[in-house]
Amino acid sequence: MINKNTFKSLLPYLLFNLCLLFSQTNWERGNLKKIDELNFKLNLRGTDDDAWGRKLNNYIELRFLENKVVFNNSQMPKMVVDVNIIDSRVEEVSSFLIIFSIYNYSIPEYEYYESMSKNKLTKKIMTSKIWSREIMGQTSSITLYKDIEKNVNKLISDFFSQWYTDNPMKQF
Repeated sequence: MINKNTFKSLLPYLLFNLCLLFSQTNWERGNLKKIDELNFKLNLRGTDDDAWGRKLNNYIELRFLENKVVFNNSQMPKMVVDVNIIDSRVEEVSSFLIIFSIYNYSIPEYEYYESMSKNKLTKKIMTSKIWSREIMGQTSSITLYKDIEKNVNKLISDFFSQWYTDNPMKQF
C-alpha cells in the first residue's frame, strides 16, 4: 500500500497524465460538415517560379474537384494555403513550411445565446479558423519542389480524411 507522503508526491504526475489523456482530441471534429464549396487562395513565398506556382495551384484545384469540392469566389468558407520556401543553393539544406487553413464566420457562444433569447440576430460576426494542418521540412535544393508537392498531397489527403469523417454520405 502507498503511504500518504508518496501519494502526495505522485499526485501532480498522475493529474498531469490524466489531463493529457483526456485532452488529446481533435478540436476541428465536425467543423467540415456541409462544406461543398470553398474560396481558395494560394500564397507562395520564397520562389519566383510562376509556372511551378500555377502547376501547384492547378494540382490542388484538381484534387478537390476529384472529391466534388468546388472552388468558387464566395467570401466564406475560405481555404488558404501558405507555402514558404527557403531555397538555399549555397548550403546543402533548403527548408519549407506548408500551412493549410480553412476559415469561416462564427459568433461567440454568449452572443449566440443572448441573440436567441432576444429573438434578434447578432452583428458581431468573427472570422475563425475551423481547420488547420501544417508541415515543416528540410531537403536538398534539387528535390525541394518535389518534396513540397509530396507534402501538399499529404495535407490534401489529411483534409479529405477529416472531410469524409464529417460528411460520410459524400463517399457514395
